[in-house]
Parts: sequence; C-alpha cells; structure tokens
Amino acid sequence: MPEPLPMESRLPVRVRRTIDGNGEITAILLVYCQSRGRSILLDDCADCDQCEAVHIDPQEEDSWVACSRVPEFPTHGQIKEAEGDDVPVATVMSRRVVCVSPDTQTSLVRELLLERGITGAPVVDDLGAVLGFVSRADLLRNRWPSPSSLVSQIMTPMAVTISETATVAQASATMALEGVHRLPVVNTATSGKVVGVISALDILRWYAGRCGYLREGLRTGN
Repeated sequence: MPEPLPMESRLPVRVRRTIDGNGEITAILLVYCQSRGRSILLDDCADCDQCEAVHIDPQEEDSWVACSRVPEFPTHGQIKEAEGDDVPVATVMSRRVVCVSPDTQTSLVRELLLERGITGAPVVDDLGAVLGFVSRADLLRNRWPSPSSLVSQIMTPMAVTISETATVAQASATMALEGVHRLPVVNTATSGKVVGVISALDILRWYAGRCGYLREGLRTGN
C-alpha cells in the first residue's frame, strides 16, 4: 500500500455555489494554481501534467489535488506559528462559499442566511465575478422586502473585496477600515471572480488556534 502523500503536496479544493433567479444551484470546484498565481477550475487543474491525483470528499471536508509543483500554501502547523502578515487569506477562509445572482429572490436569500447561519453572501454574475454583497442588514434596511423582490433591488453594489494572495493582516485592516465583518475573496484584481469568503470569525479561529486555544479543524460555522 503506497504511503499517503504529505500534506505539503496537497492543494485544497474549494466549492463555490451560486443560486440563480430560478432557485437552481450551480456548483463550481476551484483549486489554487501556483503557476498561474490564482484559483482555476478543478477540470483545468486535472488536465495539467503536474496534477498527480485528485481526491473528492463527498462531505466536502477534505477534498484536495496532489501537485508535483511545491505549493505556496503553508501547512496547518506553519499557519499556527506564522504572523498575520505572513499567512495568506486563502489558507484561513472557508473552503465553501455560497453566492447569489442579482435576480435571486430575497425570500431565498433569507432562507439561505438562516439555514447556514451566515450574515451575507456575495452577488455574482454568470461568470462568478463579484457585483456586490447582500446581507442581513440589507434585508432589515428594506424592512424585509416582499418575497418577489430581487437581490439587485436591495444589495450593496461594488462590494469591497480582497485577493486570495493577500494576508490575514491585510484582510483584518480592510475589515476595520470599511466597517464590515466579511469580505469576498477574489482570484485576481482584474477578473474579480469569487473563490471564497473570509470573515472576522475565520480570523478569530486562526488567532485562537495560533495561541493554542482551539483544536485544529474545529469549525462551528461562519
């Protein structure tokens, strides 16, 4: 039986789900590519000659790609020991993100936020580029709009984003300056396709783990 691949050679697979105006959910699998310096589709990664293996966990807790190129992502132990200005956002953010389209009904957004216990979701176009952000505050500000209302009518346009290669310290500073608790994480500054979301809670988990107060892998929601 072959020995398991070391964690350093495994790149995490992330999932971006988008709810459209008909309530249909589309799932996209993404992997950070060191050669390109951004996240790409899992299918494109699997076609690369540097891809050695692909493992998909049905529970979406431990999906990964084995790459022959040494990845830039630090191991869990290195993440705990590193300073905030040395830890990439992509190593701390959630592996799963749910987005909505501008024509999604606000009734679906309410159900989404309540079901997943989150405070908001990125609003994206058909290609996954961020258009804005819709939050519980937007729903409350509009006094719980009618079920037929659309996200485009209440969302905050031009959401503040951060690159997946930015650091935890930069994400913390951006949240503090902008007065927000969650940031859409995008693959590049030009295309702005959402690859995840980092929240203040994600950063608190990292800091608690770094100080030894939180077990590795313990997650209780975003």
